[in-house]
Amino acid sequence: MHKLALSLLLLLTLGAAPALALSDKPYLAESDADFANLLPPPPADGSPADKHDLETVLAIQKTLTPERLQRIQADTQQSVYQIAGEVLGPTFTKDRFPLAGEFFDKVNKDSAVGVRAIKQKYKRLRPFQASKEVQSPANIAAASQGPTYPSGHSTFGAEVALLLSMMVPEKRSELFARGWQYGEQRIASGVAYPSDWEGGHIGATVMVTLMLQKPAFRADFDAVKTEVRKGLGLVP
Repeated sequence: MHKLALSLLLLLTLGAAPALALSDKPYLAESDADFANLLPPPPADGSPADKHDLETVLAIQKTLTPERLQRIQADTQQSVYQIAGEVLGPTFTKDRFPLAGEFFDKVNKDSAVGVRAIKQKYKRLRPFQASKEVQSPANIAAASQGPTYPSGHSTFGAEVALLLSMMVPEKRSELFARGWQYGEQRIASGVAYPSDWEGGHIGATVMVTLMLQKPAFRADFDAVKTEVRKGLGLVP
């Protein structure tokens, strides 16, 4: 009798709080677009635009402070909580918003279909690889050995800004400012150029547009929007 009651209690508990799960369908597929040709070429090596890119990196690095270096290190983490936490508040954590984390992790992972194709087409060297004048923290340089154009971090930062601003338009300006700043850390750390940052924003806009055309993505987006707005105490 005791075992039966325990079993019924377990079933009632599970029924009262069904687990939310994301679609197992990819948000982006290679067939969705000609990703390799999505962006114009980056500045040619040695061109005026390329030299300006490098000069901008070096100018930013001259202004770095210990506090900025700490932020740069923290922003190597590719997480929606890292990007949006300071905008949405200290309660915006994995424990309280688990579906949001899973959703944006999937957005980031599936976006690699587009980012990787462009990187492999142009195979642009990173600033610290192209010039000995550029200084990059050893751990960040070690983790940034692949091509730089477009910047993957800048792409993800822009995607977070674009999608979260649709979920929480009350914080639109702050989310865009933070998403842009997140990508700028890569320039300051010497592993990306300004044009890589710009390319990431263009690519993110196209990829988010493609994702939003898919019913499975829209359903996941709506579920995350509900979680975020409810958790932040905002009206539906």
